Amino acid sequence: MTDVAAASERLIEFYNAKDFDGMAQMIAPDLDFAHFNRDFHLTGRDALLDVLRQFAAQFVPDRRFEPAERVTVAGDIVVREAWYAGTAAVDLPGFGAAGEAFRLKFCSVMRFDDRGILVEWKDHG
Repeated sequence: MTDVAAASERLIEFYNAKDFDGMAQMIAPDLDFAHFNRDFHLTGRDALLDVLRQFAAQFVPDRRFEPAERVTVAGDIVVREAWYAGTAAVDLPGFGAAGEAFRLKFCSVMRFDDRGILVEWKDHG
C-alpha cells in the first residue's frame, strides 16, 4: 500500500513548482475533480492540467499551497487542510481584484489507488 499522505505532499510539491509533467504522472487519466463551493467540476487529468496551466500562467502566477496544517488519512483517502495563497493578476471573483493578494483556507480530499495515483480530488474553500 502506498503512503497516501506522502503521495499528496508530492503532488502539492509538483503543483507549487508548476511541474505539470510531474503532476500528470501522479494523476489518473479519468480523474474526478471538483471544487465544490466554486461550482467547478472536471473529469479527466488533461482537462484539469489545462486549467491549472492557464491559472498559473495568466491568473495567479505566484499561486501556492502553504504547508499543511493538518493531514488526516483514512485508508486510501487524504484530507489536507492548508492555506492557498497568491496574488491575482486579473480580477478573480472569490479570490481578489487584480493586484490583490489573497489567502484562503482549503480542505482538499484526495483519493489514491494502490500505486499512489490520484483518482479523485475534491477541494472545499
